[in-house]
Amino acid sequence: MNNIIENHIAFDYLFAVGDTHGKNLQLASHLLPNVPKESKKAILHVGDFGIGFSSHVGELDNMKHLNMKLKKANVWLYVIRGNHDNPAYFDSNNSKHQDMDRFDNVILIPDHTLLSLQTVENDNLRIYCLGGAVSVDRTNRTPSKGYWWNEIVPRLTKEELDKIPSDIDIVLTHTRPKGVFPVSKNNIWGWLERDHNLEYDLDEELDRISEVFEVLYKRNLNGFLHLYGHFHMSNTEFIGKVKHQLLNIDELIEVKPTHNEYVKSRIEEGEKSGFVDIEKVQAWNNLNDLDKKGYCSEVALLTQMIIDSNKQNI
Repeated sequence: MNNIIENHIAFDYLFAVGDTHGKNLQLASHLLPNVPKESKKAILHVGDFGIGFSSHVGELDNMKHLNMKLKKANVWLYVIRGNHDNPAYFDSNNSKHQDMDRFDNVILIPDHTLLSLQTVENDNLRIYCLGGAVSVDRTNRTPSKGYWWNEIVPRLTKEELDKIPSDIDIVLTHTRPKGVFPVSKNNIWGWLERDHNLEYDLDEELDRISEVFEVLYKRNLNGFLHLYGHFHMSNTEFIGKVKHQLLNIDELIEVKPTHNEYVKSRIEEGEKSGFVDIEKVQAWNNLNDLDKKGYCSEVALLTQMIIDSNKQNI
């Protein structure tokens, strides 16, 4: 891939946060009561960071202040763009983005980037990042100030799609692909009536990001954790071997245990309850021979068993 960001700091904690809409100083203060100040912490931001609503000089000043606060708290913040972010700040060829490179503790990640982090539990955590989304309320916003024409998820070329890596642990996006919650447009009919191009653009966005996920699914047979925001609500669902986790506004979660450990714990809980037949699970694994790590492929069977039994949780 052309865009690769590596950080060789061994982080003690890994977090993810939902849309903050400019209220970013909390990302330093909110963590302090819960974890040791001297520990090294990384936060993955799913977009709508809120950059681009002030002048460039103002944004530089805001970033300087935030960077100082994060540095004192031993926090590194990794941000993808949402629809409420000026895309220029996430374009590595743009001077606005380049001006932000001076800040070590706030990293603005361009679209189609592989982020490699180290944690005390994982030597090489591979995170695929793709920002962007459509603003449903764009008719109420001023172009180039509160809304940007190129805010949508980019259409990746065949060459770019071919470079999407395998062995991904986490996928970080602002919006979601087809089949992932929410799947209905029922709550935005008012915006659709005012903006006659909106439905077309939303469908185009869905096609673009789904094309990327089709490649991710095929190249990452062990599954991965997908983190996203944009919809201002919380939701968690397993689809096949992938855990899709939607973060609400300002929602902060610890990404621990790792995705695979979490899946294993779900299986173990199911076995203890008598709901999951481990012999059947193992037989399913042997037949499919998809999972080198031994338990991620069990999620597909477990999910189907939950559906078949009309049970919501185990």
